[in-house]
Amino acid sequence: MHPPRPVPAHLGTSFTFAQGRAAGLSAKQLRRPDLASPFRGVHTSADPPDDDPAPDPFADPVATTVRELAIAYALALPPGAHLSHSTAAALHGIPLPARAFPMAGSPLRPVSERVQVEAAIPAPGRAPRGPRIRGHQCVAALEPVMFVGGLPVATPAATWASLAGRLGIDELVAVGDAIVRIPRIPGPFGRVLSAPLATFDDLDAVIRAGRRIGIMTLREARTLIRIGSASPKETDLRLALTAGRGLPTPTLDFDVYSRGAFLGCSEIAYPDFQVAVEYEGDYHRTDRRRWTKDIDKYQAYAQAGWRVVQITAEHLRQTGEPARRVRAALRQAGWRPRLR
Repeated sequence: MHPPRPVPAHLGTSFTFAQGRAAGLSAKQLRRPDLASPFRGVHTSADPPDDDPAPDPFADPVATTVRELAIAYALALPPGAHLSHSTAAALHGIPLPARAFPMAGSPLRPVSERVQVEAAIPAPGRAPRGPRIRGHQCVAALEPVMFVGGLPVATPAATWASLAGRLGIDELVAVGDAIVRIPRIPGPFGRVLSAPLATFDDLDAVIRAGRRIGIMTLREARTLIRIGSASPKETDLRLALTAGRGLPTPTLDFDVYSRGAFLGCSEIAYPDFQVAVEYEGDYHRTDRRRWTKDIDKYQAYAQAGWRVVQITAEHLRQTGEPARRVRAALRQAGWRPRLR
């Protein structure tokens, strides 16, 4: 048996039936097992190009699958429609909880085979439909669109607002934090890597644009969004330390120096009391270089008189535990709560 004819390289990993036929592939060849057809008239290759970079071990596999599906579905996107909601978040690189992604089919099947692409079209257009598509009809004024990698996608601010009907306040704050975050390299020779996905003014504008599902939740979440959190867990930790806990307001994404020497950057800090709070995700433990770097940083902090409070996901699950630990460290550093 002859091996299947290779897919011409210029077709990439996603192409339409018509593009495949024009490239010399027969209808039979387009039905072969190594080609999938997640959307009508669209084919995808299961084999990534040889020059694809190694996968990111910290990437969300669901979001990765959604981005791949979105690129394929864009070839069949109805005129006037755009990618929206959780799919827009995946394309912008905004982290979401797994439950924010719509699923279809038996829960016994892998998530990668059940997750759906979300697309929207302004009224009076009909919402896109299909087995792997979750379609929406939207109000054009409420959902401005931009292009990401050539794909029409709801703007980051509009994406944030569109998720108000399925996320809680803390989750919306985490999404907002990710959107307004200013990526940077810390330290004396650091620099800003890119502009934020959106500004506070952008978030305010989508709130003012008109009535929408979850508008009250959006307004409350907006008051809690801050620049400086680099992950949803960091947002959760910040909220656990500031939601009526009576602690001083922390500084986020803080560079620690001692006698002019840069010691490290901490996601949450109380500089007046030389207390740093560090969220210890699994990658801090499983990545040997990260683990060693953290140990060296914490030793340098201690030598400079700083106290470090390390918080894990287990601590976050215990209501009040992060605040208790930070309160104890602050008291040891001389802080006293204000008497009411």
